[in-house]
Amino acid sequence: MAFKVKRRKTRTCTVGKLPIGGDHLVSVQTMTKTKTWDVPATLKQIHAAQDVGVDVVRVAVPDEESAAALPAILSQCRVPIIADIHYAHGLALKALEGGVHCVRMNPGNVKLDLMKKIVDMARDKGRAMRIGINAGSIEPRKGLEPQKGDEAPDMESEMADLMVETAIQWCEKFDGWGFHNFKVSLKSSDPLTTIYTNRRFARLTDVPLHLGVTEAGTLEASTIKSSVGLGTLLSEGIGDTIRISITGNPVDEVRVGLDMLAALRLRKKNVDIVACPSCGRDEVDGGVEVLAREVENALKDYKGNITVSVLGCIVNGPGEAGEADLGIVGAKDAGYLFKGSTLLRRVPNNQLVTEMMKELRILEAERAAVGTRGSVSVK
Repeated sequence: MAFKVKRRKTRTCTVGKLPIGGDHLVSVQTMTKTKTWDVPATLKQIHAAQDVGVDVVRVAVPDEESAAALPAILSQCRVPIIADIHYAHGLALKALEGGVHCVRMNPGNVKLDLMKKIVDMARDKGRAMRIGINAGSIEPRKGLEPQKGDEAPDMESEMADLMVETAIQWCEKFDGWGFHNFKVSLKSSDPLTTIYTNRRFARLTDVPLHLGVTEAGTLEASTIKSSVGLGTLLSEGIGDTIRISITGNPVDEVRVGLDMLAALRLRKKNVDIVACPSCGRDEVDGGVEVLAREVENALKDYKGNITVSVLGCIVNGPGEAGEADLGIVGAKDAGYLFKGSTLLRRVPNNQLVTEMMKELRILEAERAAVGTRGSVSVK
């Protein structure tokens, strides 16, 4: 039996037409880095994220001009849009009036009666909300500060517990107000705090969770931190939607998120390239990395589903290639082309990718002939 993550059972939160939680796929989010009032620039980032498979996009709404731009943005997007609001309850109301599918707020930053107005409007309009609890926006309990001569309290764990307690209290308020279409995020820049708070919250409620390690850094740093924090939680079945917070291009956030879910078999990856790390046996001209990048480039616009293995020598080639739809195995002067575990032919190294693409077209025709186009190898 194949290994499979057993998902935590939750209620469902619906953002636009996208269901989050329950038995639905874990969705991938990103956030635009533009000024939202700059509609062309914001749409350019949203459309680029759509092209690589994003499920929902969040935009910052820090001012009236940004709120006023939302209808124009919404009219040109095919994915749900979330408005990110801080402090200003009036902007949240305008965003909901403007048609936004979900509002993200830290409820503690808004007076209770004003928060209820936002919740009431979201309920009446059939919209969603995200309760955002960040470690950086939680105030320590009064009296927690150490006194002279006392042993310092464990501020880190105390703060993490307070994050969970605060989230649960707001969930109870939302439910008590007759509003149930919401999800929660418990974020920290520390992966271990993220793991702890989300584990604890998941044990105590059935509310869907948005996962993220906030302020994670640039591409490499964020990928590592997010893989530790989010990967651990997702492997335990915790998490219903994710964002990889990267200081940089939103497209990278989407790609890393989808790759993470594919690695855990929570999503099927469109193009999965399996490449060996290379070693002294590598006989590929220029090395396996060069060949793997050639394959990536050849498949960058491919819309079907394919798993390709790229290997540097014949030692593990036949076995590893058998785990993929198509495989390339490097050798001196000429390599080998596999279809599954079947050796097709020996091919000069400079023609391997071209011949692989020919075999891909044959494979597509075979799939179409039996009505299986769109199938994918998930090993």
